[in-house]
Amino acid sequence: MLTLVLAVLPFGHQVRAATLVVDDDHLQCPTATFTSINAAIAAASPGDTIQVCPGTYNEQVNINKNDLKLRGAQAGINATTRGFNPAAEAIVQDPCGPMQIEADRDVIDGFTVQGSTLNPTVFFGCFGAGIWTNPGFSGTQGGHQILNNIIQNNITGIELDSTCLNATLAQFNLIQNNSNPGAGEGNGIQTNFGLCNATIDANTFSGDTSTSILVEAPSSGLRITNNDLVAGTPERIFLAVTTDSSITGNLSTGSTSSGTIRLFSGNANIRIDGNTLLNGMRGIRVDDLDPLTPAGNSNITAHQNCIKGNAIAGLEVAPGDHTGVLDATFNWWGDASGPFEAARNMFGMGDKIIDVDQNVAFDPWLKAPPGPPARQCPIPPPPPNTPGKATGGGYIQPADGTSGGGIGGIQPLDVVVELAEMLILQSSNPQSVNSKANFGFVATCCAPRGNLEYNDHGSNVRIKATSVTNFTITDPSPVCPTGKHAQFRGDANQTRNDGRVHGWWPARRRKHPDP
Repeated sequence: MLTLVLAVLPFGHQVRAATLVVDDDHLQCPTATFTSINAAIAAASPGDTIQVCPGTYNEQVNINKNDLKLRGAQAGINATTRGFNPAAEAIVQDPCGPMQIEADRDVIDGFTVQGSTLNPTVFFGCFGAGIWTNPGFSGTQGGHQILNNIIQNNITGIELDSTCLNATLAQFNLIQNNSNPGAGEGNGIQTNFGLCNATIDANTFSGDTSTSILVEAPSSGLRITNNDLVAGTPERIFLAVTTDSSITGNLSTGSTSSGTIRLFSGNANIRIDGNTLLNGMRGIRVDDLDPLTPAGNSNITAHQNCIKGNAIAGLEVAPGDHTGVLDATFNWWGDASGPFEAARNMFGMGDKIIDVDQNVAFDPWLKAPPGPPARQCPIPPPPPNTPGKATGGGYIQPADGTSGGGIGGIQPLDVVVELAEMLILQSSNPQSVNSKANFGFVATCCAPRGNLEYNDHGSNVRIKATSVTNFTITDPSPVCPTGKHAQFRGDANQTRNDGRVHGWWPARRRKHPDP
């Protein structure tokens, strides 16, 4: 007779994740089992936590197991606000590259990572980055979390790459002074192999001499949000061959780069919303200067951004480098009059738009700084009112001396004439401004008050001021190169001579004041 014996094991039994403790000198954590991080990784199982106590770890850490959580001495503490105290940090440093990840879903939290100095194009096998990832090289999928780290004094801060399978997060890191000589020098975060389904959020970039975030490999699904780009170096966000991504809520107060947000070649479906871009060269630059692989850009939108004080332009789109309309409506350009755009808003006093192809839509614009997510958007003070009086008047003489001439034939006597001409030509009836037009004004302060009247009898249009809100007298300006310069602002009412109101127009008048 045969007897059958069954061995029954508990169903659903799971091994509890372990915590392994590392201390380089056993001073801070005397009971630590390990003195090196690599030794703890070798002993760990996927899902374990490795707690690293304060100290200096001179090793090239290789994270080659999935789901490990490496927690430095400052884990959970925001690196952008905590400051750098070497005695309180777990410092990982190695000239060939302090940390590399060759697994999936690993976490690096609360370290200082520094000291990558060996150029990988010379020293093969080195990484040139403080933290290096490349899932394609290691046959993995990526999806890492890089949190609360100070990443400094490397060639590149982070080489960040991942497939779409696992979400990637880089958050609350201070990424500074990563400008050692070598391939990729000066980049805070760079992507050379491809990045997908990734969030780069609330990091501070400072002292990186090339780019804060550089994506130059096919990538998609990026969310670049709430990062601070510290002024004084070329901190910027640079995307190429990137699709279906957003750049939102970032703050730059003085980048020296050619474009604080630069979309260079092959980008599509990119949203640029709620950023504050101050005092750089160009707030947003869209171009494609790569003669080898020209790809252009398409479906770029920009809304609710604070763009002010940029020396060359608030937005520049190179000829032929954006297909279709670039929707840049509802942005603040630094002035209620909107951006200066030579063909369509010549009286805008905000940052310039350079758009040779005329495919940027910017009207309507915001008349006041936007709210969140734009940050630290300066509210311009109201113009001061100046005691005094200004009067003037005259008529518009066509340049060719005839009774017509239109916008090309007007002799530009003053900004008053140019603005009146613009208002007339926007009405429903007139086609020209001629010698029958005359104007006169008087403005006094304080409080500001006055009147202005413009009559074009041939065009059957009258413009009359309904209010004066500001009156200022200043020294000579390019408009008035000699004598004093007076400016007053308010609202004007345009009517047909039959008394019917055609529209309301903001009035801006400049003329020499009385002595």
